[in-house]
Amino acid sequence: MRYSLPRFWRERRSHYMLVGTRCKKCGKVNYPPSKVCRYCGSRETEEVSLLERGRVVTWTVIYSPPEGFEEYKPVIIAIVELEKSGTRILTQLTDVEPNEIKEGMVVEPVLRRVSEDGETGIIHYAIKFRPVIGS
Repeated sequence: MRYSLPRFWRERRSHYMLVGTRCKKCGKVNYPPSKVCRYCGSRETEEVSLLERGRVVTWTVIYSPPEGFEEYKPVIIAIVELEKSGTRILTQLTDVEPNEIKEGMVVEPVLRRVSEDGETGIIHYAIKFRPVIGS
């Protein structure tokens, strides 16, 4: 088994709903979410949804993925800057070929299967980003 059930349960919101925290003191968004602001140290934070469009800042293509991810080859990892919050996140791109990616390309979040723990184990999903058609 790759993940324990308690860890899976604790991390489900940030994985499935792309939740971050906004500091009530300085206004900056923390992702992954944190009870303490990474910028000013305040403990006054609130959850915010980061399910928003963004733009590709930079990316890399992994042609030799780690064990268990061979079916997703090539794996495209990108830094995406979200439009509304300005938060930059490290994410996987999907539904796109490596030669189609461009800096500034508009992308949107989608839920995709990532892995499973054997035939009877947990099926893991996560938010990935895909290009917005017609942008």
